[in-house]
Amino acid sequence: MAKIHLLNPSAKSLHGFFSKDLEPALEIDSGDTVYFETLDSAWGVGKRKALGEPKKRFGNVQPHRRSKQFGHALIGPVYIRDAKPGQTLEIKINEIIPGSWGWTSAGGFSSYWNAKLGMVEEKEVILDFELDINRMIGKSQFGNFDFTVKLNPFMGIMGMPPSIPGQHTTISPRETGGNIDCKELQAGSTLFLPIEVEGGLFSTGDGHAVQGDGEVSGPALECPMEKVSLTFTVLDDFPIQRPRAKTKSGWITMAFHENLEEAMWMALDDMLQFISYLYNISRSEAYAYASMVVDLRITQIVNTSKGVHAFLPFGALR
Repeated sequence: MAKIHLLNPSAKSLHGFFSKDLEPALEIDSGDTVYFETLDSAWGVGKRKALGEPKKRFGNVQPHRRSKQFGHALIGPVYIRDAKPGQTLEIKINEIIPGSWGWTSAGGFSSYWNAKLGMVEEKEVILDFELDINRMIGKSQFGNFDFTVKLNPFMGIMGMPPSIPGQHTTISPRETGGNIDCKELQAGSTLFLPIEVEGGLFSTGDGHAVQGDGEVSGPALECPMEKVSLTFTVLDDFPIQRPRAKTKSGWITMAFHENLEEAMWMALDDMLQFISYLYNISRSEAYAYASMVVDLRITQIVNTSKGVHAFLPFGALR
């Protein structure tokens, strides 16, 4: 019988990198559900009370679980029994409930996106928000203007380590997931990831209350999550090379590359294969139909490996 597990932030569950050698914080069976509670991406444990006040961060992390450089605050890994390399992990996103606060920022440090827009020498802007979960809006807490934004929460990072030994950054997404930053992965969606290591070793973090395609300034509206309900199922009959998703409105194929154009071609290539499989048609026929019904979208441009996702709406082909 499927079980429900709880995983909260602690010295034994938090970590700042992906690695196949990191001991699991939890072991589950295929079909089980996990309720995660997460910190914000920067390890925050509470909102600032005043503009300019330093953020309080979670400090009690086991030394061997800290990253050598900056790493997002991840919770896990979750070991799924009987998950083996070559299989696919299905992650059903049942529910996502943000915390009561969040923040975003722009400019003020050296990065390729800030350099492109002349923002390196500008003073960094940090915007704090109060999150109203009942009304699903975020209201700016400090500043000269009173802005609100509509919330559409999702997890920026959901993924597993590659088979290569060592510590792997949380910043760049890869074939096994990670810092995907795809805003389509909201409650009601299902993410599919290829498994490269025994047990999968799934981790999540980097909660976003809302984000636009591109995540153009670096962060989204970063926030802790009170509850992230995910159901994990190991699949033998759904082989994939890169992340794929089924949302409320359609299918998505995703790809990542330092060159945005290369990421686009990879995502499109995966979509052509998928259309060919779904409708039992040739690749060239799938290409013709894709030109009419598939949308190409920029997932994010700020994680070194940039992301593109191809979207096929339900009902576009019958």
